[in-house]
Amino acid sequence: MAASLEAALAYASAHFEDSLAELTALVEIPSVSSDKEDRRPMHDAAEWLASRLRGASLPRVEVFPTVANPIVFAERTAPGARPPVVLIYGHYDVHSPEPRQAWATEPFRAVARGDRLYARGASDMKGQIVACLLAVEAVLAAGPYPVTLKFLLEGNEEFGPSPIGDFIRDHKELLQCDFCFSADAGMIGERSPTIVYGLRGRSNCVIRVSGPADDVHDGVFGGVILNPIHVLSKMIAGFHDADGRVAIPGFYDKVREIREDERAELARLPKNDAYYLKNSGAPALWGERGYPAVERAATRPSLNILQVRAGGPSSAIPSSAEADVTARLVPDQDPTEFHEQLTRYVEANTPEAVTSEVRLVGGYRPTLTDRSSPAVVALSRALEETWGTRPLFDRIGAGIPVVGKLQDLLGVDSVLTGFSLPEDNIHGPNESVHLPTLRRGVDALVRFLFNLAEQTTGPST
Repeated sequence: MAASLEAALAYASAHFEDSLAELTALVEIPSVSSDKEDRRPMHDAAEWLASRLRGASLPRVEVFPTVANPIVFAERTAPGARPPVVLIYGHYDVHSPEPRQAWATEPFRAVARGDRLYARGASDMKGQIVACLLAVEAVLAAGPYPVTLKFLLEGNEEFGPSPIGDFIRDHKELLQCDFCFSADAGMIGERSPTIVYGLRGRSNCVIRVSGPADDVHDGVFGGVILNPIHVLSKMIAGFHDADGRVAIPGFYDKVREIREDERAELARLPKNDAYYLKNSGAPALWGERGYPAVERAATRPSLNILQVRAGGPSSAIPSSAEADVTARLVPDQDPTEFHEQLTRYVEANTPEAVTSEVRLVGGYRPTLTDRSSPAVVALSRALEETWGTRPLFDRIGAGIPVVGKLQDLLGVDSVLTGFSLPEDNIHGPNESVHLPTLRRGVDALVRFLFNLAEQTTGPST
């Protein structure tokens, strides 16, 4: 296997410039999933990926139509069908480039400047997909490979609703695997390879407080009719106590305290108070007392109001007021259970002069991956062999919905890394990918795939 590893690394090095040409072609397809007027770019991107997968020696490639954008599946079954079976996940859709005037160059024209390639999707996550494709192609070109590889590439990650959950539910046998690998997580810094092993879940709810049947004149009904804005504001004001803890009864009942070894691992991250102040621009930090910021942002749950809708420019008491509520959840919290807790809180704080309701509009569960699992160990070795430093283990406050769906529907964990950097400005104007980091990422993926093979066949002698 050692000789094959060197051959694969040499292949990846020799073909990296070719992969950049491919990345250029892929980012110039404007696959913006929020654009419902013209779906052709989404289909073009899916077909481009299907063609590239066939060129990477994956014999089975299919493009599945969905109620939204296509899903691309590919498979290469190893001789003897020995474990592990690896499902490589990615998304080919990109965030809207608006406002376009904030871009220095056209968002869908790849421009190389220095060590960076600028374009929407260059980092998130078309660059990561191209890196995975080159690594797989390099490994398969180096000789017999004992691990079964599958690809699952979707086109509705950035803007939903995504059909990925229904697709997984309807194609369980097709997608059977030992774990999922995704490069959609990114690195903390150029010299800090990172494995993300925890994601917070989410529960999205809408609180609606209703008063009079229609907006009524403040001069006539002021002091007579209870204003829904006042009621909603009081509810929101009671969400947190003086220590920054969520004050909704039952909210923390299932929250796990992390172990000391995990706390020590998180303390290695370059995410102190100064990090959060610098990256937020806030004058001071806030939150649950007794926990450092890095833990509050990833291992503790949070509750926020993202939008309030009520009233207008007229002198009228509005008939209703609404607030969009989002709870970021940690193991073992559940989106539906939070909705029930919030409903009870709202009902208990609704005066007789108004009515209220709480709607659950979406959510997904939090996830954790065992840091000692064989797949994580294989990835950790590969990153350390490539960067020359032990990788950081991170939990992040955001979520990747497919990770929870794969855990729920297939019973498999996801191993998350990636080679995007904070400076890549994903979702923002002038998105770019750092090419030296992406190049190292390809080498790390090659080593990762060979480490998995070594677990199957034993070390070479």
